[in-house]
Amino acid sequence: MQYTLILKPPEKIRNRITRIKRNLESIYGYTGSLSCKGVHITMAYLKNPEVLDITSLKRICGTIYPFYFTIDGTGYFEREKGGKKSYIVFLRVIPSPEMVRFHSMLIHSLELNSMDTERFLPHITLIRKNVDEYKLHEIIKFTNNLNVSGRFQAKYLTVGKRRKQNTHWHFEHLNFSKI
Repeated sequence: MQYTLILKPPEKIRNRITRIKRNLESIYGYTGSLSCKGVHITMAYLKNPEVLDITSLKRICGTIYPFYFTIDGTGYFEREKGGKKSYIVFLRVIPSPEMVRFHSMLIHSLELNSMDTERFLPHITLIRKNVDEYKLHEIIKFTNNLNVSGRFQAKYLTVGKRRKQNTHWHFEHLNFSKI
């Protein structure tokens, strides 16, 4: 089994972001996942995605009040592979103090099974394929003009599970039950 830990914006905003991703794909080619279900904020990167203590996650979610986050603006990550630079363009997620606290608790519960904990930058990926330096500036200009922003409430953590690579994800919501 493979796992992922994510937050999902409301369906209305996921649908809007999906339309933007489809627009980007029509201009720049394959961008990554285009499913509305695929629009998410990754809360932790797992070193071993086949190991996850769901009981511990449920316990943490039971101590959390629903919290807010804001989407505002775009940004990008630079990566280098085989001596070639490429870019990942994303919508910025501005975490509330409660979201930061939840992330910290989540990482602590994962112990040695989490990566990049000190560099956590919540975001929603718009395009992660076929982006070179020339296209990057075009894409940033295009996405900055889309005005995708707003304040949204997270009411649960979503745990994605799948049997193996290239199979469908199945999602379970772990409610923030301190309401």
